[in-house]
Amino acid sequence: MAKRPVPDIGLTRSYLAYFVLGVGIVGITIVSWVAIAFATTADRPEMTRLVFAAVLPLLGTWVGAVIAFYFGRDNLQVGSQTTLDAVRAAGGLAEDEQITSVMTPYNRIVRKDVSDDAQAQTLQLSDFYRAMRSAGMSRVPVFANRRALYVVHEPDLDKYAQMHSLSTAALTTQTLADMVSDADLKKALTSFGAVPGTATVSEARAALDKLPEAKDLFVTDDGKRTGLVLGWVTNSDLARSS
Repeated sequence: MAKRPVPDIGLTRSYLAYFVLGVGIVGITIVSWVAIAFATTADRPEMTRLVFAAVLPLLGTWVGAVIAFYFGRDNLQVGSQTTLDAVRAAGGLAEDEQITSVMTPYNRIVRKDVSDDAQAQTLQLSDFYRAMRSAGMSRVPVFANRRALYVVHEPDLDKYAQMHSLSTAALTTQTLADMVSDADLKKALTSFGAVPGTATVSEARAALDKLPEAKDLFVTDDGKRTGLVLGWVTNSDLARSS
């Protein structure tokens, strides 16, 4: 029996992106033309201004959301693979190396500190975005009394913004509570593991592999998620292991 051909996911994504953009632009153009054409002579200048004021931001957001959603993943994969290949070519890390030599120490972590979970959920999403841009990072953890509560990743901010037809930089009134209210996003925000300071790189990789959704590990005093954070290790850090 002949094997069914495997679909080209990249090509399908490209076709879908063009289709969505095309339908959106045509639909917006038709609605705008109808609004202007059927306006009275006296109202037409004002209607034209209103149409342009409404359509241009909408079109920009639409195009940005489609590009980010359909092509952002490829860029991330290429960047991650390039970094991984370069580090491996340089020798990588020994599997028996202690995780404390790989982690970012607590006092060097770019983070948000709060007193408890209630305060954490009042943090504005735009603050996370600015912190990422300022630090040149794509994720920011939230700690309460030196214990990890959440890790906010830029792709999750993008996903939330796309769900609500907003640009990521425009998330000035939304808070972490809004993201937590979505079950899938809450899972992403709280998907992280923990290892003790005595763990090796190999043991840390094994711990992360047990958590398919997780991209972060915290090195804690007792090796548990609820322990005091000593340092932070990301999936990118562990990719340096040979």
